[in-house]
Amino acid sequence: MRRFYLKSQGLENKGATIVSDEKHNSKYLLVGKWGIKNDALSVYDLNGKLVSELKQVSVGKLPKFELFLQGTKVGTVTTPIGFIRGFLLVHNLHWWIAGDTVTCHFKVFHGISTILEINRVQINGSAYIELNVFDQEHLPLFICLAAILDRWIQKRPPLREPKLVRTWKINSDATSYNNFLKENLHENNQSFHCRHSSGD
Repeated sequence: MRRFYLKSQGLENKGATIVSDEKHNSKYLLVGKWGIKNDALSVYDLNGKLVSELKQVSVGKLPKFELFLQGTKVGTVTTPIGFIRGFLLVHNLHWWIAGDTVTCHFKVFHGISTILEINRVQINGSAYIELNVFDQEHLPLFICLAAILDRWIQKRPPLREPKLVRTWKINSDATSYNNFLKENLHENNQSFHCRHSSGD
């Protein structure tokens, strides 16, 4: 099992969020929003490559979302009972999600096997979403699911403050969206110059 964190976005529903591992290393960047048809949440790796997306294809009480991995549609997320009891289905991948919309504690199952646990935790006074990942292959998709669950429950009060508290410091707050892009641009420029120097 591996553990990852992203900061809870609340009702902001916009901007960029760094996804870090339990050793505070930045691993992915989550950008985008949802709420309107054709909105999307996108996950990028450290090289700026798009690795997964969640696109909203319908709105209303029973919204529907499509999941993409490496540019290929792999599943559809539906809310068969309007998310009243915190139950969702991910078709094609044969996943189902069950949890508590008040505390934001969810589990994702493939059959009877748990492949992901999602918890809302507190780190240094701020709310974070914690992913306990048992299926590393689908991590980029899990990030999309965790983000949408986090934002969904914010609209359905009362939401309790996280009972789980992590005592160590997470450093991803110091890494802004602009810094993330600048670092990648700097690395890409260095790589570009090295290739051209070696060819002279």
